[in-house]
Amino acid sequence: MRANLLLMHYARSALDCPSCEADRLTSMADARIAICVASGVAIEDIDPATGYNHSRAAYDRARASWIDVIRQHGASEFHEVRDIAWARGLWAGKRPEFVEGDDWLIEALDAHKEFIASLGHPCRRTSCLVHFPAPTL
Repeated sequence: MRANLLLMHYARSALDCPSCEADRLTSMADARIAICVASGVAIEDIDPATGYNHSRAAYDRARASWIDVIRQHGASEFHEVRDIAWARGLWAGKRPEFVEGDDWLIEALDAHKEFIASLGHPCRRTSCLVHFPAPTL
């Protein structure tokens, strides 16, 4: 089995024993830290409690990924808008200097408008906030 698949398996396998679960979470954080260090992430950009990469490059990848999803598929207030706010909020909690003045959703919606215009046919997603906005009362 590939190492990353094994790691993902253990990451999803919560244990009933509280001390065993604490050990598992610590081991997962240690494994993430090792992967980050091996990938060249600066140690000061790694969260020591979770092992997650909080570098500018990781922020830029997360941001670009969300913008690309909405660019292609549009955004619904019940899914993408809620989820992008959640993801951006996680970054705001860890690296507020990255998110200050950086509105992922506005850029994503603008990218979606341009993408749909380039296709030459209308947006087909009826829950799309850009092309099928909710009526105002």
